[in-house]
Amino acid sequence: MHNKFRSCLFVFVNLFLLFVCFNASAAEVRDIRVAQQNGVTRLVFELSATSDYRLFPLSNPDRIVLDISKAHLSESVVNGLSAVSSGVLMRVRYARRNDGVRFVLDLSQYAKAKSTLLPANGTYGPRILVELEYGAQQTTKVVKSLASISKEKRDIVIVIDPGHGGKDPGALGKYHVREKDVVLSIGKELARRINSVEGFKAVLTRSTDVFLKLRDRSKVAREANADLMVSIHADSFTRASARGASVWALSLSGKSSEMGRWLAKQENSADLVGGISLDDKDQLLAEVLLDMSMNSTIQMSLNVGKSVLGDLEGVAKLHKSTVQQAGFVVLKSPDIPSILIETGFVSNGTEAKNLSSRTYRYKLAAAVSRGIVDYFTKNAPKGSLIAWQQQRHAGYEYTVTKGDTLSEIARRNKVSLDALRGANSIKNDVIWVGQKLLIPAS
Repeated sequence: MHNKFRSCLFVFVNLFLLFVCFNASAAEVRDIRVAQQNGVTRLVFELSATSDYRLFPLSNPDRIVLDISKAHLSESVVNGLSAVSSGVLMRVRYARRNDGVRFVLDLSQYAKAKSTLLPANGTYGPRILVELEYGAQQTTKVVKSLASISKEKRDIVIVIDPGHGGKDPGALGKYHVREKDVVLSIGKELARRINSVEGFKAVLTRSTDVFLKLRDRSKVAREANADLMVSIHADSFTRASARGASVWALSLSGKSSEMGRWLAKQENSADLVGGISLDDKDQLLAEVLLDMSMNSTIQMSLNVGKSVLGDLEGVAKLHKSTVQQAGFVVLKSPDIPSILIETGFVSNGTEAKNLSSRTYRYKLAAAVSRGIVDYFTKNAPKGSLIAWQQQRHAGYEYTVTKGDTLSEIARRNKVSLDALRGANSIKNDVIWVGQKLLIPAS
């Protein structure tokens, strides 16, 4: 029995080592660059190491296949692949094949394909150059590399504001707990977690023990073009029994006083959501525009707050089970959704002890991060990487070219004719050159 176990262990270890060696030697497709000029579309597949490959054509429909042995794709290439189209090249698909990867280049017409292996140089690794010659004279057009495509989609910006700081310690609690220290620790951990999520970027109003005026905190959010401002605080009360975390948004009374301040300050007149200037509007129209902006902002703040509160409930005792509203100054940007989180009462012995624990503070930060990311994943702003990724998975857009038929487009993209009609609200099969069609995910 003992010898049998040793034999099995020997086989397992060798298989594991074989797996490790394979992955260590597998080349990574780091980037794909595409350029088009005078009837030739060129694709450069950059690798981390030299690999065997083969290139061959297929017809009905026209396409070119590139098989690269012992290779895998970088995440940036996977994320940007569906954005490729240039000249004769309609799109690029990929699939795992044996120990490597297969690329399929879908063409809008026949093209002659040839390939060249370019050695590594001081700037790039080994590269496979694929040239598609189709004869039509085109003006020069360069498509950026896939490694940079996803970076062009903006991050969702979350500004995190740890309250108080410097000469202002905030609430002083039991066990010598100071609010400014607790909230800075939570804020920094929250920023780290937000930054670890692709498509999100955190900006701290303060990362050290410094004092900031309340309006300066909102100014940081405005300069960062924030999608959300999160202010972190801790409560204190005369009764030691008071306890619980809470989430706040701007109240309607706070909105009214802030509207007056914005309408009175000419230098703020171009800061309304959408960049609409107020200085050329009469008083009534300016009030209506600002009121609409602030109503929308408050509603979004309430929705984000509800998401955060739902995740906090599993970590902390809640002081209130719904998002509360008040006229806090840091919540008063008319076009930046803002929430204020009270993490607990430092005047309460149990919560002061909890908040003095780094483990507990990090659990709070994790809960707030989940609530924020969940909300913006479900409600991704237009132009953000998250929105782009969701649209990419939902399908992509195709421009009809000469000779196309709806049935041929459906067959080429491996979707049913009914699905293609439904995605584009087409009742018959009439299409025209230049028409934009949504190709649903197959």
